[in-house]
Amino acid sequence: MTSEVQDEVVARYARSSGLSRRSRIALAVAGVLVLTGVVSYIGLKQASPTLNATVLGYQVTSDHAVDVRFQVDDRQSDRAATCTVRARDYGGNEVGRLDVPVPLGHRTQVLSATIRTSSRAISGEVLDCQLN
Repeated sequence: MTSEVQDEVVARYARSSGLSRRSRIALAVAGVLVLTGVVSYIGLKQASPTLNATVLGYQVTSDHAVDVRFQVDDRQSDRAATCTVRARDYGGNEVGRLDVPVPLGHRTQVLSATIRTSSRAISGEVLDCQLN
């Protein structure tokens, strides 16, 4: 094989070395956008902090209802809040859910809610609390 033919074969079948300049720029821009999105999400979660809620007790009142008593602490805002409470059955499945408004007022409040359930529950819990 002559040198000329060999150079032609190498030129035809040789692989390029890495990404083109345009591809590297597009990849860098995509990375910056993803990083910006993650930082923004974390910042928004910190700007509207969750409230601390503690279940004081629950009582299964029937096959289709659970009473949950809970306390909301450390109110750091003059805004109302909403707590989501839920009931679970023996298998851990959610059988009822209710959003309970937390009115403005004291830094610590004790609230109660009756959750209607689709089947017999064995527990009641506070899922989360958020400022409105």
